Amino acid sequence: MTTTLTEKTFAELFTYSGAEQGSFVNAQGWIQKKPHGEAPRFDYDPVTKVAKGLLIENSRTNLFSFSSRFDKSSVWIRGGATPVPEAAVAPNGRWDACKLILNSGISAGGGHIAQTFAKATTATTYAYSFYAKAAGALNGWIYARGAAGADSISIPFNLTTMVASGVATGGFVEVSKRVVDVGNGWRRVEIVFTADASATLVAAIYPGTASGSVGNGVDGLYIWGAQLEEGKFPSSYIYNVETVAGRASIGSYCDANGVLRNVAVGVARNSFEPSNLALPPMLMVEEQRTNILLKSNDMHLTPWTGGGLTRIPGRLAPDGTYRAVEFSGASVGPNTQSVAATATVMTYSIYLKNISRTGTLELLLRNHTTSVNGVYGNVTLHGSTPSIAGAGWEMRDVGGGWYRCSYTSNIHITVGDTVIVYAVVAGARADAGACLAWGAQLEAGAFATSYIPSTETFTSRASIGTYFDSMGVMKTAAAGVARMTYNPADLTIAPWLMQEMSSVNLLTESEFRNGLADASIRLGCAAASWNELGFTTGIAFSAPPPAGTFAFYAAKTPVLAPSTTYVISCFVKMDDGGALSMPTSGGAADFALVIANAPISPAACTMTHVGGGVYRVTGTRTTDASVPSAASGIWKYGTNSARTFRFTGLQLEQASSASSYIPTTTAAVTRLADIASSTATTRQADTATSVATTRAFDNVRIDTTKGWFNAAEGTVFMELEAPRTSDTGTKTVLEFGGWAGAWAFRTPLGTSPTPWPTGTR
Repeated sequence: MTTTLTEKTFAELFTYSGAEQGSFVNAQGWIQKKPHGEAPRFDYDPVTKVAKGLLIENSRTNLFSFSSRFDKSSVWIRGGATPVPEAAVAPNGRWDACKLILNSGISAGGGHIAQTFAKATTATTYAYSFYAKAAGALNGWIYARGAAGADSISIPFNLTTMVASGVATGGFVEVSKRVVDVGNGWRRVEIVFTADASATLVAAIYPGTASGSVGNGVDGLYIWGAQLEEGKFPSSYIYNVETVAGRASIGSYCDANGVLRNVAVGVARNSFEPSNLALPPMLMVEEQRTNILLKSNDMHLTPWTGGGLTRIPGRLAPDGTYRAVEFSGASVGPNTQSVAATATVMTYSIYLKNISRTGTLELLLRNHTTSVNGVYGNVTLHGSTPSIAGAGWEMRDVGGGWYRCSYTSNIHITVGDTVIVYAVVAGARADAGACLAWGAQLEAGAFATSYIPSTETFTSRASIGTYFDSMGVMKTAAAGVARMTYNPADLTIAPWLMQEMSSVNLLTESEFRNGLADASIRLGCAAASWNELGFTTGIAFSAPPPAGTFAFYAAKTPVLAPSTTYVISCFVKMDDGGALSMPTSGGAADFALVIANAPISPAACTMTHVGGGVYRVTGTRTTDASVPSAASGIWKYGTNSARTFRFTGLQLEQASSASSYIPTTTAAVTRLADIASSTATTRQADTATSVATTRAFDNVRIDTTKGWFNAAEGTVFMELEAPRTSDTGTKTVLEFGGWAGAWAFRTPLGTSPTPWPTGTR
């Protein structure tokens, strides 16, 4: 009896090899490079996302080098057109699309980019294709010629109507042409032609115009994935093999968790797409750039003006450090930084994330020397669809709720002019809630490149200061010693230089080294030992308050000023090892923070995991006009949860946000400000190679050892569709036996005078 083939997986029926450097359309509709190894290419329709089945192709070679990096001027010759990389999401789901702009004043059909190839001196048939999307213009030209312009093919195309026209001239012969919808507004433009017998072939792309007959320096086409291959039909896209040969500086990239990282000098940057981490990483190749802004990570410090906003440092940034700054409150002016322009075209970028803001943010690049503003960028971070308004501004989702906004100057700038960047607000504005800002960058060039942090050099600090070492243990640095601190919750993040303003811990015996004697007001608590973060002592709430008891508490009594803002903080670990519930005076929360005998609103509290189940909890409150009681600490109300916990490192500062921990014993302790210089930083260019790349053929064999094949009868029933393989000759669909076996059975399809339609699987 023959075996039923129902519910058999591919791996239960076949073995697969080949198609290295091949690609396929994944279930999300994006073009993805096939993983290394014996992984078959299961293909999906890029428009409908419906599975199309196993993709089987013959070997082909993409003759282009840097086939999706059209800004590489060493291989892509340009004339009358400007390629801008990373301008839009490409058909691979990444920000890899290039915007090909027709330069201002250039006639339609006059601007182009091109590569030149040596070929055999015989008439050869080629398939030439690339992906295109409207970027102001809806049309363009796909063009190829031989050694002389008289021998050529020029095909104008329209991306809306998907019509391609035009003719071949001289020794060129057209075979076919078409424009195919590949989803998300993208089209694949394809021509097949037979070239003349000259030894040269030039392949070019010409962008069209939005209206009129000349370019305006803004409109053009998004392009990606150029492919030139010998054959009678275009095959699936073949990624180039590209290798970084060197880079004389560190460089940033996005890791598999969406965190921005830096790699060492000369190391390749294989970066993930932060807005879609399911996609495989791709090699980053960028030109040299310099970020000329200072304190680009520390926007709470000079030379940032602040604009009267409340600026709270120590928030989690896209690079895993606690260097993002929270902006809130009403402003009295713009938050700015001024620098001298280093080029006539500058690009400004910044990372933003919403917290509670309900109004727009304002960004601006201004030439202060000429008193001319660029276009305002009005950023909407709240709501379900964050966006940016303003001609020339772009917003990119970089994951984790963060967005990178960028703008290239369209105002006249002379080298040496004073230019100003505005961040968050551009003048006096009412309080519209809180947001985070980080990673400001101003660079010479017509597009934003990967983030380049400014270089900070420690100068002095006339006191001790704490930091986290590479093991996640809190240490104390001596006066005058830089504090290179780690993120204790993720020790794989590179350390960074702490830069803080002066602050005072007003509470004595902050770690309760003498037990309950150091909690001058207490009820229902006990002394406790610690073995995390370098702490050894603390206070424990080892039981919830019994029924009818108002609260348990552990507090101190510093003298506080009326109508003054204070922040209290401490380190907490729940006995059950879980995350704590934010402090509040009632409900199911675990406890409350109290300043001047008044519980702090949950909205004014934050908690940060600092490793090992330990959280740093902070709460901010402004005292009343009179301060009848100065008790400040932790209260566990009878209405709170029954969960028990320990705490230590109690700190009270006259500030709107907590700074790094300041340990005390018998007296209040002042940590003075860190003093550090800041300089512009240059990321050197990636030196990379790219060559024509061959995709191996797909090889699929029936595996008769998997148990479904009836060896006794030698029978199998299977329905197959003819694959697209070689252009001519015999097509073998099935092979039983081995390459050198004693027997073999092949099913040929014979020859075909014309290729199967594109898309046949």
